[in-house]
Amino acid sequence: MTETKAFPPTRRWRIVALVLFTILLHLLAIHWGKPYLNASGTDNPASAGISVALVPLELPRQPVSLPVATKPKVQKVKPRLAPKVPPASTPANSTALPVVADAPTAPATGDVADAAKTEADATATPSLPPLAPADDKAAPKAGQGTQYQFDPPPSADLEYDVHAFFNDLNWSGTGTLAWKTDGNSYNVDGEVYVRMFAKITFLTFTSKGELGQFGVSPEIYTETKRNRSATNTHFNRERNLVSFSSSTATYPRAGGEQDRASIIWQLAAIGRGDPGKFVPGAVIDMFVAGVRDGEVWRMQIVGQEEIRLIDGAHQAWHVVRQPRPGSYDQRLDIWLDPARQWYPARLRFTETNGDYLEMSLSNLKTR
Repeated sequence: MTETKAFPPTRRWRIVALVLFTILLHLLAIHWGKPYLNASGTDNPASAGISVALVPLELPRQPVSLPVATKPKVQKVKPRLAPKVPPASTPANSTALPVVADAPTAPATGDVADAAKTEADATATPSLPPLAPADDKAAPKAGQGTQYQFDPPPSADLEYDVHAFFNDLNWSGTGTLAWKTDGNSYNVDGEVYVRMFAKITFLTFTSKGELGQFGVSPEIYTETKRNRSATNTHFNRERNLVSFSSSTATYPRAGGEQDRASIIWQLAAIGRGDPGKFVPGAVIDMFVAGVRDGEVWRMQIVGQEEIRLIDGAHQAWHVVRQPRPGSYDQRLDIWLDPARQWYPARLRFTETNGDYLEMSLSNLKTR
């Protein structure tokens, strides 16, 4: 008679793991298939879930005017009055020497002339050129740039609801921005991710630098996309050079350059410090370095618009970076909220094929 043996423990675990894996695959298929079916059931897949209607803008015709250094604040110093010195008294037994008026003398010759010239040089008061105003060098000349006053917002933690469409699928997730500053330097940390059975991060970035006469001035920008290696963009102050870890391209650093994260906070700093620059139709030009190269971004001020967030309606300044026709670069839309320290209330990145990622502020905590 044949004896039947139970499955060994190792084999039982393999069977359990196989069953669990099959269930997981079915759940994933349901999860991913549902948004796909929802998207494919519309006439325009890219329009599903869009909360903002973007209007194409005419490219600005103004000449490019990059930022120049802010004028140093000249402190007015009250002139210090010299103390009054009483006239020296003449001793009673001293003989006052008569004062002889200057009289024309015949030109000296030989050693006498050299000695006279040496004595005159030693006693004569040097003639100094007139002093120029202290801020002349800081003042921009016509056509050379635009000067801004900067007031970066205070440190804060911002959380966003993320909606995206790419690869014919709708996505929902979370984004965070952590802005830290001590008044002299800054640090920005950003992350975009979704949560399923685990946290899946699609993008992380960090920008570090100083706050100075050019406002927000990055020193290094680091970006990591899902399934890709991290890239670094360097703004070298000693060599006055902008360089990249992922390419051999270099650009001269003259001051005022931005990275893809710092530009948002530079605009907020201009809004707080120089709100007169925000008028419909105005343009704010900046050189922006990405992960491989850089170019001048023309930030167009569209105007104030009402946007709806999780806590209600807000009036925000809409700023747009629209790439040139034929470019494969993305369009960037930024909504800055003056009622809340000019923090970015909404961000939207739109690709040329219609894919997009939109971040709407859901929680704000200032420090």
